[in-house]
Amino acid sequence: MKKSILLWLIAFVLTVITAVYQRLTGPTYPVTGEVIINSEVVKYKQDRTHGGEGDHQIEISVDDKTICGELLWKRYKTNDQWTSTEMIRQDKKLVASLPHQPPAGKLVYHIILQKEEEVYMLPQKGEVIIRFKGDVPVAFLIPHIIFIFGAMLLSTRTGLEYFNEGKKYKPLTILTFIFVIIGGFIL
Repeated sequence: MKKSILLWLIAFVLTVITAVYQRLTGPTYPVTGEVIINSEVVKYKQDRTHGGEGDHQIEISVDDKTICGELLWKRYKTNDQWTSTEMIRQDKKLVASLPHQPPAGKLVYHIILQKEEEVYMLPQKGEVIIRFKGDVPVAFLIPHIIFIFGAMLLSTRTGLEYFNEGKKYKPLTILTFIFVIIGGFIL
Protein backbone atom coordinates (compact mmCIF):
# COMPACT_ATOMS: atom_id res chain seq x y z
CA MET A 1 0.00 0.00 0.00
CA LYS A 2 2.81 2.43 0.90
CA LYS A 3 4.61 1.61 -2.32
CA SER A 4 1.46 2.32 -4.36
CA ILE A 5 1.09 5.75 -2.72
CA LEU A 6 4.76 6.47 -3.40
CA LEU A 7 4.30 5.49 -7.06
CA TRP A 8 1.28 7.82 -7.34
CA LEU A 9 3.35 10.62 -5.80
CA ILE A 10 6.22 9.99 -8.24
CA ALA A 11 3.74 9.89 -11.14
CA PHE A 12 2.27 13.22 -10.04
CA VAL A 13 5.69 14.90 -9.77
CA LEU A 14 6.77 13.54 -13.19
CA THR A 15 3.50 14.72 -14.75
CA VAL A 16 3.93 18.24 -13.36
CA ILE A 17 7.56 18.40 -14.54
CA THR A 18 6.56 17.16 -18.00
CA ALA A 19 3.67 19.64 -18.24
CA VAL A 20 5.88 22.58 -17.22
CA TYR A 21 8.60 21.51 -19.67
CA GLN A 22 6.06 21.22 -22.50
CA ARG A 23 4.62 24.63 -21.67
CA LEU A 24 8.06 26.26 -21.73
CA THR A 25 9.34 24.54 -24.89
CA GLY A 26 6.20 23.61 -26.83
CA PRO A 27 4.91 25.10 -30.06
CA THR A 28 2.75 27.72 -28.32
CA TYR A 29 5.59 29.27 -26.32
CA PRO A 30 6.51 32.70 -27.74
CA VAL A 31 9.86 33.39 -29.39
CA THR A 32 11.74 35.95 -27.30
CA GLY A 33 15.03 37.73 -27.62
CA GLU A 34 16.77 41.03 -27.77
CA VAL A 35 18.83 43.04 -30.21
CA ILE A 36 21.08 46.02 -29.52
CA ILE A 37 20.52 49.00 -31.81
CA ASN A 38 22.89 51.96 -31.12
CA SER A 39 23.32 50.98 -27.45
CA GLU A 40 19.52 50.59 -26.98
CA VAL A 41 18.42 47.09 -26.00
CA VAL A 42 15.27 46.20 -27.91
CA LYS A 43 13.49 43.21 -26.38
CA TYR A 44 10.90 41.34 -28.39
CA LYS A 45 8.30 38.64 -27.92
CA GLN A 46 6.78 37.02 -30.99
CA ASP A 47 3.69 34.93 -30.34
CA ARG A 48 3.17 31.51 -31.93
CA THR A 49 -0.53 31.15 -31.21
CA HIS A 50 -3.61 33.38 -31.50
CA GLY A 51 -6.99 32.53 -30.03
CA GLY A 52 -10.30 34.16 -30.68
CA GLU A 53 -11.44 36.62 -33.32
CA GLY A 54 -9.64 39.55 -34.87
CA ASP A 55 -6.19 40.18 -36.23
CA HIS A 56 -3.09 39.38 -34.20
CA GLN A 57 -1.32 42.53 -33.08
CA ILE A 58 2.48 42.63 -33.04
CA GLU A 59 4.18 45.18 -30.77
CA ILE A 60 7.86 46.00 -30.32
CA SER A 61 8.88 48.51 -27.63
CA VAL A 62 11.42 50.94 -29.13
CA ASP A 63 12.23 54.29 -27.50
CA ASP A 64 14.35 55.59 -30.40
CA LYS A 65 11.95 57.35 -32.78
CA THR A 66 14.41 57.05 -35.68
CA ILE A 67 14.00 53.26 -35.73
CA CYS A 68 11.32 52.05 -38.12
CA GLY A 69 9.90 48.59 -38.62
CA GLU A 70 8.34 46.31 -41.18
CA LEU A 71 6.32 43.13 -40.65
CA LEU A 72 6.70 40.48 -43.35
CA TRP A 73 4.33 37.52 -43.48
CA LYS A 74 2.80 34.85 -45.70
CA ARG A 75 0.65 31.75 -45.30
CA TYR A 76 2.64 28.81 -43.98
CA LYS A 77 3.76 26.14 -46.47
CA THR A 78 2.54 28.02 -49.53
CA ASN A 79 4.21 29.61 -52.52
CA ASP A 80 2.60 32.94 -51.63
CA GLN A 81 4.69 36.07 -51.94
CA TRP A 82 5.74 37.80 -48.74
CA THR A 83 3.38 40.59 -47.72
CA SER A 84 5.02 43.65 -46.20
CA THR A 85 3.24 45.81 -43.64
CA GLU A 86 4.81 48.98 -42.28
CA MET A 87 4.87 49.09 -38.48
CA ILE A 88 3.19 52.24 -37.14
CA ARG A 89 4.65 54.14 -34.20
CA GLN A 90 2.35 54.43 -31.19
CA ASP A 91 4.18 56.26 -28.39
CA LYS A 92 7.20 54.06 -27.62
CA LYS A 93 6.02 51.06 -29.65
CA LEU A 94 6.05 49.92 -33.24
CA VAL A 95 2.76 48.17 -34.04
CA ALA A 96 1.43 46.08 -36.94
CA SER A 97 -1.13 43.29 -37.33
CA LEU A 98 -1.22 39.85 -38.85
CA PRO A 99 -4.56 39.16 -40.58
CA HIS A 100 -6.95 36.78 -38.88
CA GLN A 101 -6.92 33.22 -40.25
CA PRO A 102 -9.50 30.44 -39.97
CA PRO A 103 -9.02 27.93 -37.12
CA ALA A 104 -5.83 25.85 -37.66
CA GLY A 105 -4.59 28.42 -40.20
CA LYS A 106 -0.91 29.29 -39.95
CA LEU A 107 1.20 32.25 -40.98
CA VAL A 108 4.96 32.54 -41.03
CA TYR A 109 6.37 35.97 -40.16
CA HIS A 110 9.36 38.02 -39.14
CA ILE A 111 10.09 41.65 -38.37
CA ILE A 112 12.72 43.93 -39.85
CA LEU A 113 13.86 46.93 -37.82
CA GLN A 114 15.94 49.63 -39.45
CA LYS A 115 17.95 52.56 -38.15
CA GLU A 116 19.61 54.57 -40.91
CA GLU A 117 21.55 51.96 -42.95
CA GLU A 118 21.54 49.23 -40.28
CA VAL A 119 18.96 46.43 -40.64
CA TYR A 120 17.98 43.98 -37.87
CA MET A 121 15.81 40.89 -38.37
CA LEU A 122 13.64 39.52 -35.55
CA PRO A 123 14.07 36.72 -34.79
CA GLN A 124 17.70 36.92 -35.74
CA LYS A 125 17.56 33.51 -37.46
CA GLY A 126 14.57 32.14 -39.35
CA GLU A 127 10.91 33.03 -39.00
CA VAL A 128 8.10 32.52 -36.52
CA ILE A 129 5.09 30.33 -37.29
CA ILE A 130 1.85 31.44 -35.67
CA ARG A 131 -1.19 29.18 -35.48
CA PHE A 132 -4.68 30.64 -35.29
CA LYS A 133 -7.30 28.84 -33.29
CA GLY A 134 -10.95 29.52 -32.77
CA ASP A 135 -12.40 30.72 -29.52
CA VAL A 136 -12.91 27.63 -27.33
CA PRO A 137 -15.75 27.83 -24.78
CA VAL A 138 -14.62 27.41 -21.17
CA ALA A 139 -17.22 24.65 -20.73
CA PHE A 140 -15.14 22.50 -23.12
CA LEU A 141 -11.68 23.82 -22.29
CA ILE A 142 -11.69 23.03 -18.54
CA PRO A 143 -12.84 19.38 -18.92
CA HIS A 144 -10.35 18.94 -21.80
CA ILE A 145 -7.47 20.14 -19.62
CA ILE A 146 -8.57 17.98 -16.68
CA PHE A 147 -8.87 14.84 -18.82
CA ILE A 148 -5.59 15.44 -20.70
CA PHE A 149 -3.62 15.96 -17.49
CA GLY A 150 -5.47 13.02 -15.96
CA ALA A 151 -4.39 10.91 -18.95
CA MET A 152 -0.79 12.07 -18.50
CA LEU A 153 -0.90 11.19 -14.81
CA LEU A 154 -2.52 7.82 -15.41
CA SER A 155 -0.15 6.87 -18.24
CA THR A 156 2.85 7.74 -16.06
CA ARG A 157 1.40 5.76 -13.16
CA THR A 158 0.68 2.83 -15.48
CA GLY A 159 4.33 2.79 -16.52
CA LEU A 160 5.45 2.96 -12.89
CA GLU A 161 3.27 -0.07 -12.12
CA TYR A 162 6.26 -2.11 -13.30
CA PHE A 163 7.86 -1.38 -9.89
CA ASN A 164 4.81 -2.55 -7.92
CA GLU A 165 4.56 -6.09 -6.59
CA GLY A 166 0.93 -6.60 -7.64
CA LYS A 167 1.41 -5.33 -11.20
CA LYS A 168 -2.22 -4.46 -11.93
CA TYR A 169 -1.75 -3.02 -15.41
CA LYS A 170 -5.20 -3.77 -16.78
CA PRO A 171 -7.36 -1.37 -14.70
CA LEU A 172 -4.80 1.45 -15.04
CA THR A 173 -4.51 0.89 -18.80
CA ILE A 174 -8.28 0.92 -19.29
CA LEU A 175 -8.65 4.08 -17.19
CA THR A 176 -5.81 5.77 -19.11
CA PHE A 177 -7.45 4.83 -22.41
CA ILE A 178 -10.79 6.28 -21.28
CA PHE A 179 -9.15 9.57 -20.24
CA VAL A 180 -7.26 9.81 -23.56
CA ILE A 181 -10.43 9.15 -25.58
CA ILE A 182 -12.49 11.72 -23.66
CA GLY A 183 -9.80 14.42 -23.33
CA GLY A 184 -7.99 13.96 -26.62
CA PHE A 185 -10.65 12.86 -29.05
CA ILE A 186 -14.07 13.89 -27.79
CA LEU A 187 -13.15 17.21 -26.17
